[in-house]
This record gives sequence, structure tokens and C-alpha cells, in this order.
Amino acid sequence: MKIALILAAGGQGRRFGQNKQLFLWKNKPLFIHTLEKFTSLERSRKAVLKISQLIIVASDVRKFAKILKKYKVKYDNLVSGGQERYDSIRGGLAALRGEITHVLIHDGARPNVTGSLVARLKKALAKHPVVIPVVPLTDTIKIVRSNKVLSTPKRAELFAAQTPQCFRKDILLQAYARVDPQDCTDDAMLVEKLGAPVYVVPGDPRNIKITTKEDLRYIK
Repeated sequence: MKIALILAAGGQGRRFGQNKQLFLWKNKPLFIHTLEKFTSLERSRKAVLKISQLIIVASDVRKFAKILKKYKVKYDNLVSGGQERYDSIRGGLAALRGEITHVLIHDGARPNVTGSLVARLKKALAKHPVVIPVVPLTDTIKIVRSNKVLSTPKRAELFAAQTPQCFRKDILLQAYARVDPQDCTDDAMLVEKLGAPVYVVPGDPRNIKITTKEDLRYIK
């Protein structure tokens, strides 16, 4: 299994109020914290994950290159982000080397990824072509239109998707080539629209995506 990690760090952070990937948290940009978590997984005694190709999708390639050099982060490709997330990921996919068999896509603003979560994903990926981490929703969800509740779906069937989302390379490339990504809010949704199965493993409630500055208190 030859794994490429695509770190999606091309967003502008509109709800955060600034580019959250570059926000300094404990004297390091947020995306560096995330990258260092993956580096620690490779260097751990159990070597939870071996990354054969690291692709970073950045909002500002020059600025990111300087930061990566400053923090001595080794990477294989640094590509420019696009207008939308799917444009950014498409750019990352274009950089994949031929020997890569599987792709992990992770949000640069999820610095709490853990070895146990990645181990679960990797184990499931050996059996299934597409695997994502999910956590159950605790609130009751309402489907609303024009300020009116249309229905209340069963809470037991509702889960929030996290990253890293893990794919066999050929299926992910098919999904991006054949499915219109306009209404897709994550990469697994493209595979769903392709008609391929998406399997899940238990996610980690701590593995949140930093969206607003209030979320920074949850960084471990």
C-alpha cells in the first residue's frame, strides 16, 4: 500500500475572520500543527502510518513554502488551491505519482488527528476501497424550509463526517473525472454519487475542524 496524503490548506477562512491555516497558535501556523501530528505518526515506535507522497494544497504557495522551510517540514509537492475545495483537491490529485495506490485527504485545520484514528482507518482501508471516520450526532436534527420544519430524521442514522478520508486512488480519480462536484461538500460524497460504497469507522470527537476562533481552545 503506497499512501499519498493530500493536506487541504487552500481555504480563506471566511468564518474564522482570516486565513486560519496561517493563524499562529503557540507560535506555529495552524497547518504546521496538523502536519507535525502526521510526522509524529510516522516516527512513532509502532509507525502507524508511512506516507509515500505528501502533497500540500496551499492558498499562497510562496508564503507556505517559506513557512515549510522555516519549520523544516519535508514534503513532495506544494500546489496552489482553487476557487472551491474540489478545485483544490483536483490540483492535488494531478500531482499524484504513478506508484501511489491509496490517497488520504485531510483538512489542514484539523490538528487533533490521532494515531488510534489513523490506525482504524488504515486497517479498514485494507478491506474496503473507501473509508471515512464519522461521529454520531447528539442533537435532534430538523429539516427546515422557509422557516418551517419539514421532517425530523432518525438521529440514530445521522453522523458527522471527519477527515482523513481514505480512498483507493483509482476510485477517487474516477469520482473526480465523472461526477459533477458542485453540490458535494466532501470528497466521499463524489464517490457516493459515483455509486461506489463508502464505509465508515468510528471517528474521534476531539478531531474537530477549526472553523472559528472559539474552536482554538479544543486544540490538543
